[in-house]
Amino acid sequence: MRKNHIDWLRNLGILFLFPYHAARVFNEDASFYVKGEVNAAASVLVQLSYWFMPLLFLLAGTSSHYALQRRTARTYVGERVSRLVVPFVFGVLVVVPPQAYFAKRFHRGYEGSYPEFLRSYFTDFSDWSEYEGGISPAHLWFILFLFLISVALVRPMARMVASGHSAGWMRHPLLIVLPAAGVVALSLLPDVAGKNIFVYAAYFLLGFLIATDDAIMATIQRCRRLYLSAAGVGAAGVLADPHAPALLGEAWKQLACWVTLLAMLGYGHRYLNGTSRFMTYFNPAAFPVYVLHQTYLVIVAYYVLGLADGGVVPYVLIMTLSFALSIATYDLVRRVNPARAVFGMPRLPRREVRTAGR
Repeated sequence: MRKNHIDWLRNLGILFLFPYHAARVFNEDASFYVKGEVNAAASVLVQLSYWFMPLLFLLAGTSSHYALQRRTARTYVGERVSRLVVPFVFGVLVVVPPQAYFAKRFHRGYEGSYPEFLRSYFTDFSDWSEYEGGISPAHLWFILFLFLISVALVRPMARMVASGHSAGWMRHPLLIVLPAAGVVALSLLPDVAGKNIFVYAAYFLLGFLIATDDAIMATIQRCRRLYLSAAGVGAAGVLADPHAPALLGEAWKQLACWVTLLAMLGYGHRYLNGTSRFMTYFNPAAFPVYVLHQTYLVIVAYYVLGLADGGVVPYVLIMTLSFALSIATYDLVRRVNPARAVFGMPRLPRREVRTAGR
């Protein structure tokens, strides 16, 4: 049976990228492709957004449990190649470069043409300044990490599914909080540009383990108010002392993140198990929208900031226009099989292609 709350939470996580990355344009951190006037509300939103990328990895782990109930490990990996590696390569070559181009124009006053920029972009590896025009995978790091984690864990996950393994200890409302300590320990391992694959692998595996026993989700739902209260305390702590000692601050943030995810799962399972017209449309759109969103957001922000670089109106324009462009592009992509392939979408039968093109 399809777990609709997983789809809802994933879709809401993808949609949150628009207000989050629009806030990155205006928050106090100077690192982003284009920057406007600093806004306190944007800074707070970014500071409290520690949960949404772990949420996407957690839900990917949960979905992997259900996928491996119907697929062999080899089939699962093959699907990850077509659905993750192909879009990653296409995205790095086609979708990401405009972000670097507009970043170079904004931060360094670059005046060359886009073809001229591309010649240097793909041949100069001396400058990895992602937010000022250097070559990088940009936001597609998520896809690369997800593929690497999926492949690394597929064998133990497949064995657990085959044996009917149940993470029974997670049925206890307090024991299920303990993995936050392990995540804190993993956060001490080396990362790449502030992104720790070991931490995200832990969230992925935790999502998988939650799916091993329906009683675990029943516990999470029953204790959702407790976790929500703890999440509120955690968020207040993160805001109250953003300059706490590194280890203490990281430990607090990871604990706050984990109880926030538990609260979201609990409330999602309780209230988001229905379907809707939006869900039917956005379920297949979520991944292409993820691939596209940041490029459109950077381009829109570049031109919007040329008119006004601060306040509510530029923020709303950047957020809504980038969303509209992402959806419009998806609506074109979904009708054409070659385009679907490079965005990791399954091929449409010929009859459906004709119908989609009308």
